Amino acid sequence: RRSSDFGLEGVMAISPANVLILRGRHRRNALLAGTVVCAMLAHQCGLVRDHPPVVHVNTTTVGQTRWWRRRPAQPQQSSKKVPINFMEAEPSLERAKARWAQTLEWRAEEGVDAILSEPNAVFHALKAHYPHYLHLSDKEGHLTYWEFPGRLNVSALKELRINSKVGLRHYIWHTEYTWQVASPKEGAQAMVLFDALGLGWDQLSFELLDLIKKIVTFTNQHYPHRAARIVVLNTPQWYHALYGIIKPIMSDVCDAKLVFLSSEEVKGGALLRWIDKNNLPIEYGGRSKIAVGDSKYERAMRGYIDKINRRAGVQAIQPLK
Repeated sequence: RRSSDFGLEGVMAISPANVLILRGRHRRNALLAGTVVCAMLAHQCGLVRDHPPVVHVNTTTVGQTRWWRRRPAQPQQSSKKVPINFMEAEPSLERAKARWAQTLEWRAEEGVDAILSEPNAVFHALKAHYPHYLHLSDKEGHLTYWEFPGRLNVSALKELRINSKVGLRHYIWHTEYTWQVASPKEGAQAMVLFDALGLGWDQLSFELLDLIKKIVTFTNQHYPHRAARIVVLNTPQWYHALYGIIKPIMSDVCDAKLVFLSSEEVKGGALLRWIDKNNLPIEYGGRSKIAVGDSKYERAMRGYIDKINRRAGVQAIQPLK
């Protein structure tokens, strides 16, 4: 069956049943990777269809009146012109129009057109405890987007009371900033990199799985065809066996975009195939001294949200030390 026949539950259900061929610690790690990494790849590739509606988190306290308070909004996007990404993601104009109409409705219901005017109190904490960053472009001019699931600090997020609903709203904010501010050209795409180094069992939680499910839901439906290439870095050796299980449920388009690199390949400069040495950090085989997380795009994003938070009188939640 094709990937579109499965929901996220299907991805999760298929992987554990088949990783029984693995043993001991490898089996446990495979269960984790098959759940977390596959779900992350799903929301970039467009594996999942037929989603429930995304949950909106209203950050305004009851009775509070703010200039940024969400109002019932009409979509600012033109309903007549179907974006290129939707055209590329669907086999016919009719289906692209239908999908775009659903997205316009979702954007109006969730206040997405105004989300970049909202404060984001959890921005700095989420960036610190689940690192995800925009970075310098690849050789084709695409922004690179890096995620570090191995650095996820679930206990810190729990202590700060950052739940999946709040995390989802942040992720929508981050996605909108990427395509409205950092890379606003119509049809723009990004090279996505997942660094699996340090990914372990202690990062798995029901809250994380719930958040991943919701991210898969809205990104696949409302931000299609945004990943130009997806690279999983520092892939453990046993992951290739797991990938053989995952591959049958992936679409051909998704499979063509996926690249898995071992730690040895990363250290050997394999990423130089797609990213210029002057844009690739030293630890990944390049010559750039700009660390992932400190690019001009991330500095601009921090300045942007700090200004919004100050204007709204919102105190940002600081990361735990």
